[in-house]
Amino acid sequence: MSKAYTEVFYHFVWATRGREPLINAELEPHLYSQIRHKCEELKVRVHALNGVPDHVHLACTLPVTLSISAAIQQLKGSSSHFVNHLAPAEQRFDWQEGYGALTFAKRELPRIVAYVDRQKAHHASGTLSAKMERRLAPFMGVPRCSAAVSTPRGSTHNR
Repeated sequence: MSKAYTEVFYHFVWATRGREPLINAELEPHLYSQIRHKCEELKVRVHALNGVPDHVHLACTLPVTLSISAAIQQLKGSSSHFVNHLAPAEQRFDWQEGYGALTFAKRELPRIVAYVDRQKAHHASGTLSAKMERRLAPFMGVPRCSAAVSTPRGSTHNR
């Protein structure tokens, strides 16, 4: 096999089934640890991983041998399997079908990592990235008009 090199940075987002707030403070560290472990197995380089109770953001770089769809399928599948085999849960844990995937330039890596790292604060204050939320909303089961986003100048409004 010939050698190949790519430098593609991804920002993935996927949601819990029905956007149910299933990722609580007790589950979150275990879930994120499992996702990171699976990323290691797949040779996915994690730049940032975070989220809120109903969805997860992952900024990463995939190896050349792994497609986007295969990566997401394995991350979602292994993490839901993991959660459902923890101590008996009151509710089955499932991810919603689909995902959002954006690429970004290397120069944007610090900004995207900061955005992912501050997900809880962004959602609490309504200072979400207009561009990302507008593009990802249809894949997250959220109508575009209901997402609160910030304009480039920082003022917040509903879309």
